[in-house]
Amino acid sequence: MECRYLPRPGGATLYFRKWSSRPGLPPSRTARSVFLGHSQPTHSGMFDDIARSFSNAGWQAHSGDIRGHGNSTGKDHALGHLNESNGWQEAIEDMRHFLETSFEGVAWEDRLVVAPNISALLTLEVLKTWPDLAQHIVLISPVPNQRTLALVGKTFMQVRLRLRAPDERDEQALHHLYTFLGSHLKDRQHLADVMTSDRAIIRKVIDDPLAWPTPTVSYWANIFSGMLSAWRWPRGARVAAGTRFLIMFGGEDAMLRDGGFLPPIERFLQGIGVDDIASDRVEGARSALFLEETKLNISGRILDWIEQRSRPRADHQELDVEQIASEMLSRFDDFHQARMSPDELVELCYNAIDDESRWAEIIYRMIYEAERSDADSEEELQSRISRLMPHWERAFNINRQVMMNATLGVLLQGVIERLQIGVAILDKEGELLHANSTYSEAVARLLPQAFQTSGNDVGAARATRLLLSESQPDANGVAMAEQVILHEGKPVGFHFHPDALKQTGLQRQGPSGILVLRATDDDETAGDTRRILTELAYGLTGKEAEITLMVAQGKSLETIAEDMGILLSTVRGHLKKSFHKLGVHSQAEMVARIMSGPLGWLK
Repeated sequence: MECRYLPRPGGATLYFRKWSSRPGLPPSRTARSVFLGHSQPTHSGMFDDIARSFSNAGWQAHSGDIRGHGNSTGKDHALGHLNESNGWQEAIEDMRHFLETSFEGVAWEDRLVVAPNISALLTLEVLKTWPDLAQHIVLISPVPNQRTLALVGKTFMQVRLRLRAPDERDEQALHHLYTFLGSHLKDRQHLADVMTSDRAIIRKVIDDPLAWPTPTVSYWANIFSGMLSAWRWPRGARVAAGTRFLIMFGGEDAMLRDGGFLPPIERFLQGIGVDDIASDRVEGARSALFLEETKLNISGRILDWIEQRSRPRADHQELDVEQIASEMLSRFDDFHQARMSPDELVELCYNAIDDESRWAEIIYRMIYEAERSDADSEEELQSRISRLMPHWERAFNINRQVMMNATLGVLLQGVIERLQIGVAILDKEGELLHANSTYSEAVARLLPQAFQTSGNDVGAARATRLLLSESQPDANGVAMAEQVILHEGKPVGFHFHPDALKQTGLQRQGPSGILVLRATDDDETAGDTRRILTELAYGLTGKEAEITLMVAQGKSLETIAEDMGILLSTVRGHLKKSFHKLGVHSQAEMVARIMSGPLGWLK
């Protein structure tokens, strides 16, 4: 694979990837070229499997990151951000530049575009001025041409832009969009579940620092405006004769709703001159089916369609927006078809504090009423959302705080006081979410300069970032999952990610890690504190932690059994479980592991 940056005069420097076709193929099979677009939460670095499949089949495969995504980011183009004034137009220009680079010198009939999600919209935009872009175009889970959906989203973000800076991260918009998209899923645990049911892929996406960003207010405003623009073509504009389209979607697709939104898309394509339209429903997949190449053989399905070895046609029943919204709202016992008053909408917002499903109800209610009221203007919709937004935002923030407090209560009840040391809760980016007073005192003692021009909360957050910046990454420059925190060369704390926080750590700004600091410079620590910290760091039970500590002190298993008044076989059983949880295979490995962690810090 070849990776390089494409400089553009007066524009963003774009990251571009190329996978050459497999050596030894006949020349007639090596001239073909495919461009793989990415979706909102993904980037080109995640397409290696599908790109190599195309490469092995004789295609030159290309991909690239639109500005604000993946590696096409930097000081002037932040991850998850598009310029407020012309961000969508700039994204269109980026897409065209990638396509021009990928298809240079390639015949029209040998070009293939595979475009999921927002890349599908950008492809439609490029086609307006480049009608002979490619003969074969695949739209994967395209954002549907449903005006009401786009209009509600656009109006929501216009109101948000009046309340927040354009470059401010907007967790509320991210949460509501993916809650809306995933409301039909029965096994939903995380917002990213709309992408796939494969937990390993979801974790990989979330853990990727260049994927699943929390986009800015301006980003979302551009995307929803783009939804309206992409499906609105100049009168008489048509694609080149012979252009073929394949629309792929998952069986649990959030975008096309089981194919219910497919007929309007097909009618639109027919209206711009496309005669050859196929559709392929991929069972077991959701919207990010392009990430499941190994399991689903997406490239093979596309190539069969290109070579006309198959002509897929997905069975579907057309649905309209009002029908879907009514069906979703009917799940709530108090649903009624009459238009809600402003006071009823406010009450619904505050009901969502204790019941997260109500967020989806608010959005579906807005869509339902907008779809039913043909006379509603964009200005009236904006006025309705504007009046509701202060309550909507306040209820969302309270809900986040309730979740935070509940998590802290489950994890730390009765532990913080017993540890007698400073404890802080951090998100996956290392930002301080919560700390006890002992932590604030300890970090102020270590880094008093962080508090000189700031209050306690801001100073503690700044000091935490400084402490983490002093920690040592591994040999590849990646911060370790657990590590001793050093300050001026001296161990002062320990940072780790306990199992109890795995689920909440998947949430944006959710509790992910714990940082503990010494309250004083005294090296003596009570045995009970050592045991509790070992339990917390490695998920051990009380007995497992106690035996682990005794082994670390050099005691034999026979002595441990005698001291604890239990059978030797019981000691061995506890030790075996500790081995498994610590990922080691011997006592020596176990001692080395814990001495490099909290025990090494506590001495």
